Amino acid sequence: MAISSTVTTTAVLLLATGAVLAQDLETLLRNMQDFNAVQVVYRGGVPHTDKNGNLLTRYDPQRSFFQIGIWGNPYGEIYGTNYDLKTLTEAGFNTMWPWPIGTFEQQLEAGKAAGLQVVYMHALDPAEAARLKDHPNWLGNVWCDEPTGAYWGKDMEGKFAEFQEYKAKINAAAPGRVVFINDVPWVTAPATTWWAKWNTAGDVACHDNYPVMNRGYRSRSLGDEGSKSGIPTTTLLAAAVNQEKKPVWLIVGAFTQRGHGAFPFRFPTPMQLRAQVYAGLIHGATGIIYFCWDTYVCRDGEVMGMSPDPKVAYSPGGPGFTKPSNAKPLELVESRALWEAARQVNTEIKELTPSLLSPTVGEEVKYSLKTEGTAVSQSPIRCLLKPHPEGGYVLLTVNVDDAVMKVTYEFPGGLKSVQPLFENRAAFELQPDQKTFEDMYDPFETHVYRIQPPG
Repeated sequence: MAISSTVTTTAVLLLATGAVLAQDLETLLRNMQDFNAVQVVYRGGVPHTDKNGNLLTRYDPQRSFFQIGIWGNPYGEIYGTNYDLKTLTEAGFNTMWPWPIGTFEQQLEAGKAAGLQVVYMHALDPAEAARLKDHPNWLGNVWCDEPTGAYWGKDMEGKFAEFQEYKAKINAAAPGRVVFINDVPWVTAPATTWWAKWNTAGDVACHDNYPVMNRGYRSRSLGDEGSKSGIPTTTLLAAAVNQEKKPVWLIVGAFTQRGHGAFPFRFPTPMQLRAQVYAGLIHGATGIIYFCWDTYVCRDGEVMGMSPDPKVAYSPGGPGFTKPSNAKPLELVESRALWEAARQVNTEIKELTPSLLSPTVGEEVKYSLKTEGTAVSQSPIRCLLKPHPEGGYVLLTVNVDDAVMKVTYEFPGGLKSVQPLFENRAAFELQPDQKTFEDMYDPFETHVYRIQPPG
């Protein structure tokens, strides 16, 4: 039995009455920990948007838009550094979530000049939204960041009502533009019910999940070992509680943070960054946003991000200036490497978009896999089968564990060809009537295959 189908069916039953009970969601989450490797999310269609936030469920080559975004970026000159937005477009980004610099209209015009869609951060004046409702570069509006965490123990009910009222006003003022919140990955008790409420209240479901940390299980698996809040769980849950009818946007981590507090985040490796993205795609993400581009904005918060040309510091320091958060020499190397990794992954997403936004292949293709190796989590390899626009299939796979795994895939209907994509490798040598192929996975490695069946 595929857990994805069970999760979706259960969520539909829970949400049909308009009430999600904490104990029901906890049962749902416990079931989700026992993941099958083979995912089946979105067999009935893939919810996504066009570049202006209008909902689509079938891939349209003229309209479908797969967001590849960056969170919290500045633009223009700050303390002698010019943040040229073309740096983003040259690396394959198509969307920015700009830091509150300038007016909303100035942000939109900056996006237009660079060829980027804009997600406006924080509340908008409905009159301003109405005036700019037809701007070609406006994708959406995130009202609040991480409400399940930010408002915990405070007036959560009041804030939720405030968001609902705000969303209704902006939806009326600017039809089509998505209005939503971005949430934390805290999906376990006691936060489960509130997380589900917040993540079903917007026009899209959006959350961040940064599993690479300086301690324990969160360095050993991007999945669910120990935390129970890995990327597979949170992404699939977001799709499920919305009955697979709303887009799911995932923010992945490409940063390191000073200090060793409750959440000691650190730089992922390039392999781990790619794995985060593919873990999201395989479990239901229809938009990917990176945190973050290395700039004065993040350094001011003692965070270092990725950049093609990171600086030791972006602030002059001294009286009247904030802490410069100087980067170490090897951190500069890591920052550049992650930028190049993101550039490569963005290229892959762009090529795969017609497949990613098409319905997942159904039960007519009964493929399976067997793994060998010492895994960290119960199901270290996760995979999703999509149609290829030129015939056959695309098999997306990722190793979410810090473990070397050997995997054998079986396609009972037979295999005509198997071509690894994005790896500069030759196609597998197959014998007539061959039904299996095998491959090795380094820790956190991703493989994508073009599969051609016989006939």
